[in-house]
Amino acid sequence: MIGKLLIVDDESWCRDGLMKLIGNEQLGWEVVGEASDGEEAFALIETVSPDLIITDIRMPVVDGLMLTERLAKAGSDIMVIILTGYRDFEYAQLALRYGVMEFLLKPMSIPDTCRILRTAYERFRQKQLEKKLRLREKQLNTLRAALFRLPCDKQDWDEMSGLLRGYELWLLQVESFFPEGRNYLEKDVKLLHYAISNIAGELLQVQDQARNSVFLSVSSGECIFLLAPGVVEPYCASVAENVNALLHLKTGWSFGGTMDELELLADGYAGLRGTAQTQNLQGDHDAVRSLALRESILSELIIGDVEEARSKLTGFIHRAAGLPLQTCKIEIYAMVTALSDLLAIDFKHLKAEDYDDLHPGDLLLFTENKQITEWAGHKAETFLRLFEGWLQEKRDNVVIRAKQYIETHYREHCSLQAVSAHVHVTPNYLSNLFKRETGIAFSNYVSRLRVEKSKALLACTKMRMTEIAEQTGFDNASYFTTVFKQFTGISPSEYRKSQ
Repeated sequence: MIGKLLIVDDESWCRDGLMKLIGNEQLGWEVVGEASDGEEAFALIETVSPDLIITDIRMPVVDGLMLTERLAKAGSDIMVIILTGYRDFEYAQLALRYGVMEFLLKPMSIPDTCRILRTAYERFRQKQLEKKLRLREKQLNTLRAALFRLPCDKQDWDEMSGLLRGYELWLLQVESFFPEGRNYLEKDVKLLHYAISNIAGELLQVQDQARNSVFLSVSSGECIFLLAPGVVEPYCASVAENVNALLHLKTGWSFGGTMDELELLADGYAGLRGTAQTQNLQGDHDAVRSLALRESILSELIIGDVEEARSKLTGFIHRAAGLPLQTCKIEIYAMVTALSDLLAIDFKHLKAEDYDDLHPGDLLLFTENKQITEWAGHKAETFLRLFEGWLQEKRDNVVIRAKQYIETHYREHCSLQAVSAHVHVTPNYLSNLFKRETGIAFSNYVSRLRVEKSKALLACTKMRMTEIAEQTGFDNASYFTTVFKQFTGISPSEYRKSQ
């Protein structure tokens, strides 16, 4: 869930600097456009649909304050950050009446800019999560209304009717929750039903053509689906196969016709069941809660804040520990399936073969909350370590590529800026990362390499000091001598004599 950002500033160096920073740091934003004044920005908005605008306060034609005023009068919910100098700060504060979220004082520091952009991303993520949850709840409420002939908001009804017109109605039923060879108990049925819902939901998300399809739990062991044409056969077979493999339960599918109108849903379901059943709402509410947790953890991982993700998971487990046993099991299962969804959908490159948390597994056997929460803590930590390992690999790769660049360019002007541009990170980020990963500052690493290269020339050639200095990237012979003595304790001439 990456946010879209539009940068508005009449100074190209400022736009370039912001784009490079946002492209290099894990801030949750993608630059989708740039403009040199508010008029140009307003024209771009319809094309790129930004979620956030960073705009300078002083610009020709239409300045940042006028742009913010236009957005407010148009009823836009785009967030705005104002760039301003100290002299313009009072003028910039007028933008508060138009809902500007934050100010950045020029010249901007990297830490302040990153902090404000992360705050903006958190606000954007929360808005997107609320939007997703409202949409899912609206879908469920409309489907329940159609299925059980309950009152429904007309606009919601019309939207769902248009969205699902031509979709096929299918009923999924569990043959029995107590198959031979499995010691399932009556108290396990709720968790097993929720597990089936999760398996069905994840398989919908990983199939691109099926993502607009919807389903609703109607009773224990029953779910109705409105499936997009063309996905029915592979999807239904996949659900049956996975439920059997993970839970050892057999399921059957029944076709209830094509839904050209939402009004046909109740009759279609009654025809499949013979009579309408009491609706089961809990499974759907559990699924919505799992979605909320997944999106919350995803937002932290996108910006690389693993510790905050760990804190949220720890808090979730702690709250679940105080619930009744069966409720605790369902809460924890919601958590581990949220992590499984992240691996299957958002971070496929992290997928571990043994991370099959669509299977309730040991949860069914636990008899104490302490067992459940310890198991959940292990699952959460396993997931986070997968992610931390990948982040470390990314960092290692940056340092390795930086070293390779230095090795081939040490004779030239091998500056921190040049190397950071080559490996596509900011100079500040590379400097800190290089020191942390190698134990030596970037400039010292380059100087040490140049000294080592110069040793070979001193020992094996009769080149003059000025020539050696030039060949190894030093500005002049005097500076070469100074640096060489700092690293070796002797002058280049003394080193040559010793060889």
